[in-house]
Amino acid sequence: MSSHTITLSEHTYQALLAVAEKQGLTPENWILSQLDLPQSEAEPLSEKIGDLIGAIDSQAEPLHQFQSTDFGEQIATKLSKQGLQRP
Repeated sequence: MSSHTITLSEHTYQALLAVAEKQGLTPENWILSQLDLPQSEAEPLSEKIGDLIGAIDSQAEPLHQFQSTDFGEQIATKLSKQGLQRP
């Protein structure tokens, strides 16, 4: 992969750097995020999330044992006030 140099004024570079940092990106990745990539180059969504798709059998017994914590009890109390009950 080759690399190229782009000459920017100090003012432009600082503005680019500030915007990129706000978004948690490098200047290069920020520029890339602004470009419209042709759809043919983009990976299909089904391939991106293929290993994330699964199923949950709600009839099966859970594999973990419930452990009561103070924080969990506070959440359960709050949810019960909203009409939600834990099984």
